[in-house]
Amino acid sequence: MPMMDYVIGGMERSFKLKLFYTLYAAERAGLSPGITSAFRDDYRQSIASGLKAASDRSYHGGSFRGGYGHGLAADVVSVKGATRAQRWISTESFWKWIDVRGKEFGIGRPYLDRDPPHLAPIDGKEYAAHRGGMKAQHAESDVKKRKRLAVRDDRGAAKRPRTARSSKVRTI
Repeated sequence: MPMMDYVIGGMERSFKLKLFYTLYAAERAGLSPGITSAFRDDYRQSIASGLKAASDRSYHGGSFRGGYGHGLAADVVSVKGATRAQRWISTESFWKWIDVRGKEFGIGRPYLDRDPPHLAPIDGKEYAAHRGGMKAQHAESDVKKRKRLAVRDDRGAAKRPRTARSSKVRTI
């Protein structure tokens, strides 16, 4: 199987479609998107360099995440520009475009500055853990806080007032 078919075929179908429509829209907007990495099996994850997850835990498709056909990440850059500096400038413009328009297609950059080329579905666990998790966690803590206060109020009403004797001396 050709490498291109392997890495594209290894992505989860709904993510692959979201990625396709995102990159197609970017192209129509005058950008020049390119994929540097899509599905990676455990071996390819282990030999990857730079920022990366453990070999079997990558959202690119590690065996812990389901393996082939379950990849939920891709790394993207711009291929526009004759020099490395020109490609860097066009890549940063492309990433900014994704930050503004990607949610329309269900795609986002969960790590921003830590791993800027990395894309993931915004309804996935990875994105929620790194970008959406704070809001969800904050809302959950507010609910828990309200429940605690309600429980305290109920318990407070049921308590007997302490007498001077019971607070000082304890009998056995």
